[in-house]
Order: sequence, then structure tokens, then C-alpha cells
Amino acid sequence: MEDFFKANSPAMRFLTAIFNLIAVNIMFIISSLPVITAGAALTGLIKIVYEILEGEEVFLIRDFTRAYISNFKKATLFWLPYILLWAFLGYDIFLVWNKLEGTSFWMMIPPILILLIISCIAVYAFPLISLFKDTFKNTLKNALFLAIGNLPTTVMILVIHALIIGVLLRVDSFSVILGSLMLFIGISVTALVDSIFVRRTLKRSGFISIDPVKVAEQTAADQEQEED
Repeated sequence: MEDFFKANSPAMRFLTAIFNLIAVNIMFIISSLPVITAGAALTGLIKIVYEILEGEEVFLIRDFTRAYISNFKKATLFWLPYILLWAFLGYDIFLVWNKLEGTSFWMMIPPILILLIISCIAVYAFPLISLFKDTFKNTLKNALFLAIGNLPTTVMILVIHALIIGVLLRVDSFSVILGSLMLFIGISVTALVDSIFVRRTLKRSGFISIDPVKVAEQTAADQEQEED
């Protein structure tokens, strides 16, 4: 029984991970409330999730805040066009769908393809922004290469998100339960599942040589130098 309460015991590590997932879920939601800041908040969420996956010690508020602030400009530069395209093209698809007559279906294909492409890029863009220091152009290029070169993984992640969104939009008792779970811990758990696959892709990709395990240490060292 004494081993159960030891800090390094599997049970305590599991409970600590659950607590961190709940806490970072709440932090992400609060940080995303202005909507415009959701991209930066997502990089903070990813940073914490990767630390959990790597078995590192998580300093929740400090690590989330540092990732949020340091990645704010680059993440927002990607997030704003991404969300605006989704809003505009999504509304366009909605209008065509509700007036589906004759050849109207074919009018939906271009916006759907555009949304699929930017969503595939987003799967890897935010982890790259969160974990690696690089130019915005290189980040987008690497995200595109990763999306194309690992298409089955990319599609699987998008399908997971599509299923979650589909259930939430049903507005029934199950969607209410799922929505409550998403507010409590579901967003961070989804990010964790995504990160398991993206992390594996990053480690086996030929053009990314940086080890994500070392990113937290490098970021801390860089910030200490800036303070000096």
C-alpha cells in the first residue's frame, strides 16, 4: 500500500497525468475564449501533452504559459486564416447543401478539398510550432510534407475529429454527455491521442532531426539566456 503513494509509482504517475490533463483542458478552454488566441492556446496544450507522453515532470502553469507566449505570433498567423477559411467555406458548403439541385453538388467539391488540405496541414503545423523553433515558411512546408508523406495517419486523425464533431452536432443525450466530457477532459485526451501518432511520425521522419524530448530543456535554456 505504501508503494501506491510513492511519487514514482505507476499509480501516482497515472493519477498525476489525469490531473494534468484535466487542468490543461480547463486552461486551454479559458485561453481560447477570445477565439483569436485559440491557436496559441493549442500550442500550450500540445506542449503539456508531449511532456506527459515523454514522462517528463510537468510544470503546468509555467510550461503552458511559456509555450502560449513564445508561440503566440506564429500560431495566430496560422490560426486566423485557418479559422476564417473554415467559417467562410463551411458556410458556403452549408448553403449549397441546403439547395442541392442538379449540378449543385459539384460546387461543394472545391471548398471541401480546400478545407481538407488546410486541415491536413493543421494536424502537423501546431505540433511543429509548439515543439520546434523554425521559420513560419519552413513550418508550413514541413507540415505539408508530413501530411502527404503520412497520409493514413493524417486521415485517421481527421476522422477521429470528424466523428467527435459529428456526435456533438447530433444534439441528443449522448452528445450532451460527450460535450460535458470534452469540457472536463475530452479536449486534452483528444490532443493526447493525436500526439501519440504525430509524435511517432516526427521521430521517424527523415527531414526533422530535432528530438522532441529535448525541446523543453532547450526552450528553458533559451529563456534563461534571454533573461541574462
